[in-house]
Formats: sequence, structure tokens, C-alpha cells
Amino acid sequence: MTAQNNGNFLNRHLSWKLAVMGGAYGNVPALQACIDDARSQGCQTMAFIGDAIGCCGHSAEILALINRNFSLLVAGNHEQQAALGQSMCGCGYESPEDEQAGCQAFNIALRDISQDHRRWLLTWPNELLVKTPAGPVLLCHGSPERTNEFLYASQFSEARWERFLKIREITGFVCTHSGLPWIHRVGTDRFAANCGVVGKPDHDGNTEVHYSILDVSYFGELKVSICSVRYDEIAWARQLRSEGVPDLFISPLETGVWTTGLSSLPESERLVHFGQRHNEMTIRTHDEFRSVPHANDDKCSRPQGLNGESPD
Repeated sequence: MTAQNNGNFLNRHLSWKLAVMGGAYGNVPALQACIDDARSQGCQTMAFIGDAIGCCGHSAEILALINRNFSLLVAGNHEQQAALGQSMCGCGYESPEDEQAGCQAFNIALRDISQDHRRWLLTWPNELLVKTPAGPVLLCHGSPERTNEFLYASQFSEARWERFLKIREITGFVCTHSGLPWIHRVGTDRFAANCGVVGKPDHDGNTEVHYSILDVSYFGELKVSICSVRYDEIAWARQLRSEGVPDLFISPLETGVWTTGLSSLPESERLVHFGQRHNEMTIRTHDEFRSVPHANDDKCSRPQGLNGESPD
């Protein structure tokens, strides 16, 4: 399913905040902490953009949490592969060793995936276009052109994405997948952002996890920010060890230093940037606001829930 046939039309007379999260990997307390943080910051709508399941297991629990709290959904490679009954993660790492570790994590996630889960995951679109007073914003998993493409800050091509955004006539896009959050201005009035992941810290020696907020004013000003969230990673790591999850996947939760995926990172991203903090960016779009059909907060076009219901 593409963004064109699954658009969401949101029209509000006041500021509207959208929380965008990805990469939960079965980390239930981290996702819950990010949901709570987003609500405390006044986010009216929440989007989850893929890789709900992964190395922490607890897939049924994490999918139920997403079903209850997220009205906008985008499939990641994990959702796509699980829905089709595959045993390979489809992560797209350059390194065979990294891909093998990704598949090991994926198979932990598959232990409590039911046929009902698979049918629901099949309904998640590959991308989603959200119309806002600041112009349309695309939500995707890896990149707007490929679900498992890794987009890194050090390799960001402004020319490539400015051309893409102009052709699609959209203000910007938000992705996840790489696990490393960043924000780039594209031209003068467009943007690209990686929201990071909520299931593990980025590779900076800090155990906080991350998601993004898009704060859109009625007059077309858009602020994109990366939020850092604490949760009790020590208690969660202890629980995962008691459940037999390999330490390979638990150690990064406790240290903020990755143990997998490193061979596929660009050289600058392999360094541990201790204490690194992330930024925010304000975009003043040139598009004038055009009224669109009103949609209530919880009645946007989206996949139905696990049992045919919509999130609360």
C-alpha cells in the first residue's frame, strides 16, 4: 500500500503535535516510557513506523501496546517478513555477520507471533502521507525509496532528497531503521529526519532511547525535535537475562554502546560519541494553508487493530 491511497487529512485550528516512533524490538518498558513522554508533551497523534518486534521477544505484548496507542502505522522490514511467514529479517545490512545477528534477533521475536498477528501486520502500509498545515509529511521505515535502506547523517545527500521531495510535492519525511537519530534541513523549507528507535539507545554511551515530535502550527511553521527518554533499563535487562535472551542483545541496553550492526556503519558512526545530544529544527514553509476535509483525531484512514478495533 502506498501513501497516495492511504493519506491522512488532519485539519486543526491550533498547534498539532505528532509523535513518531520506530524500532521497539519488543522492548516493552522503553516503548511505554516514550508513549508516556509523548502524552506529557501534548502529542495528539502517535505514529509507529516499523520494527515493532525484535531481539527482546515479547512480540504479542509489544503489538498489543502499539494497537492500543498508535493510530498511524507503517510496516518495517520485520513486519513485512513476519507477515509473510519468513525466517529472515530482511534488515539489509552490508555485513553478512550483521545480517546474521539481525536474523537471530528476528527469530527471537517470532516465538509468540500468531496468525492473527500476521494478518494484522499485512494491513500495515509501506509508507504513509500525513497532510498538515505545513504541507504533506511522509512517514516511512528505512527511506522513502526502500524499506530496508539505511540513511545515515554522515552520508545524507541533500541533492537526492531535495529532488525527491520536490517531485512528490511534500515538505519532508521521517524514517527510522538505522537506529541513529538526526535532522537535516533540505533546501530552505523542507526537511528529512530519522526519529531514532525506542527499543535501544543509539551508539553514544548513553542509555536513553529516542523518538521524534513534529509540532505544526496552523500557519505552516513546523518544528522537528528529537526526544530522549529514560526508563528502567537495568530491571529490563535483568528480566531479559532470566528469559534467556543472549547478552549480545542485552548489553547495549545497559551501556549505550552497540554490539551488533557495527560493521555496516559508516566509519564516523562507528565511533562512540559519548554524551552526544540531538537537536531540533524549525521549518517555515512557503506553502499557504489550504483547508482540507476535517478528520477527527482518531478517525484517520489507517489499518484496523488486531481484532478489528481502532486504538483508543
